[in-house]
Amino acid sequence: MNCKEMMQIPELENVLKLKAGEKGLQRLVRWIYFADCLQCIKSEYKIEDYIHGGELVILTNRSVTDDNEKLMALIRQMDEHEISALGINEGQISEELMKYCKEKGLPLFELPEKYPLIDLSQIMCRRLVLEEQDRNAAEQLFSSILDAEHLNRERVMAQARYLNINFEGSFCVAEFAFENVKSEWENDDTLAQGQNIKRIINTEFSFYTKESILILPQAGSILALIPVSQTDEEEVRKILIRIVERVQRENAMKLCVGVGNSIAYPDEAKRSRNEAAAAIRAAAVTDMQGPVYFYKDQGIYTLISHVDDTRVLDEYVGKQLGKLFRYDEINTGNLCETLENYLAHNCNTKKTAETMFLHRNTMNYRLKKISELLNCDFEDMDKCLALKLAFMIVKYRNR
Repeated sequence: MNCKEMMQIPELENVLKLKAGEKGLQRLVRWIYFADCLQCIKSEYKIEDYIHGGELVILTNRSVTDDNEKLMALIRQMDEHEISALGINEGQISEELMKYCKEKGLPLFELPEKYPLIDLSQIMCRRLVLEEQDRNAAEQLFSSILDAEHLNRERVMAQARYLNINFEGSFCVAEFAFENVKSEWENDDTLAQGQNIKRIINTEFSFYTKESILILPQAGSILALIPVSQTDEEEVRKILIRIVERVQRENAMKLCVGVGNSIAYPDEAKRSRNEAAAAIRAAAVTDMQGPVYFYKDQGIYTLISHVDDTRVLDEYVGKQLGKLFRYDEINTGNLCETLENYLAHNCNTKKTAETMFLHRNTMNYRLKKISELLNCDFEDMDKCLALKLAFMIVKYRNR
């Protein structure tokens, strides 16, 4: 639920009066926090112990709101920790606070002074809990779409409509792959990180689309189904880069993002997911600059990734390079490395020798030996291409 949707809750339409920060109404509200507790007033108060991002903060304690300097210092701290909105009683909002919220795009709501805060708490908590249940159901639907072998498209669309999910238009799957996260999100630390990352993804996309972003944590990664009908590729790339930067800044975690091709129907999401994963693997063996990789930009690796029967790939590699692998293994040699570098330098003997710090005679000897073992002529460009493809398959398969 974003701030605009929160204002439209029937029981709150005449309660929340927007005073400033209209441009931030797309901010997502994760929970409600009443900041009138004693901790907020004490000098040793640590904001990060109570504010985790995405809160609607209610502040009505006059010992704070009547001290404008103390109030502004507290609001700035909270805003740094990415609260979603602020609610303060009527008559307690200063011009300085309104100006700050307008500049920062922080929605500032005025509350009726005599409105029972317990009612506000109940209304918000009930709505947020129901939304969380809907999100869990949506995640289950997303998971079933990705895992099922055969899907009934009409049934999937019916479930989506029931959950108020719009599957009209185009989508793509993005995989956020994390370094040093190999297991499930099973302990408190990783669960908290996962929730924060989901919040970051939702927040960043909420400014560019009104459609829901389905998010599903996996082992070592997070998947997201992203609507792309009204957002061009470059805009998606910028959003994903911002997400990567925020996650690294806020969670001290590095990640890269693979993006599959767009799809027209949700039951095609499995293909887009596989493409996103393939894009990450392909990027790892190329010199592409990250951290966001689109599957369609991966060149020949897009073809390799579509070979479902890996035995076909292994047999091809064995046919092209098998004798060379066996020779190196028996003789503790490095002919494979030599050939791979030679092909990478477009069969330029001098450049390859310089790169590998080899004497020209040593280089020529190795190339002669390789040619004998593989029975190949390096002037045959078709053969060179076949060998280079074999090395590319090896790199791709070893990721």
